[in-house]
Amino acid sequence: MPHRRAVVAAWACLCVLALAGCSHYGFSPSVPGGPRSVAVPVLRNETLEYGVDQGVTDAIVAALTENSSMRIVPEAEAEAVVRGRVTVYERPVLSYDAAGNPREYRVRVTAALSYEDRRSGTVIWDGTVEGWGVYAVSGDAGTATTEEEARAEAFERLAADLVSKTVQGW
Repeated sequence: MPHRRAVVAAWACLCVLALAGCSHYGFSPSVPGGPRSVAVPVLRNETLEYGVDQGVTDAIVAALTENSSMRIVPEAEAEAVVRGRVTVYERPVLSYDAAGNPREYRVRVTAALSYEDRRSGTVIWDGTVEGWGVYAVSGDAGTATTEEEARAEAFERLAADLVSKTVQGW
């Protein structure tokens, strides 16, 4: 038993140290010299779905504003910039009812984005983010009732993913 307690205590210490080590990682202004302002030009739309470029852009601006780690400014004044393109908009059937009719759809939106520190000209983060939302044809409880609601939820999730990968500390 004493050996087991020592192992558990050592494991607990390692977990605490690992979490403490991640607590200051990030690209937010809390990092000395980090960008304090960001621009988000309207993304390019590479899908056939009208308006997703503006919807995703608006969601990113809202998420960055809510995060309040940086000010949103015009590109000419920005220390950092988020650029990119919406590459996927789809709404496949997620589930069917007993008669084989679609019951739920999943709206999935993917964007290829980059986050650049304009002062140094370095790309801090470059990658793909995705968001999704589910809506039910029959209005089942617990899901969105329209494609528009699911679409808004997908945009918000995509933007939150971007914020967590770029400006939030771990």
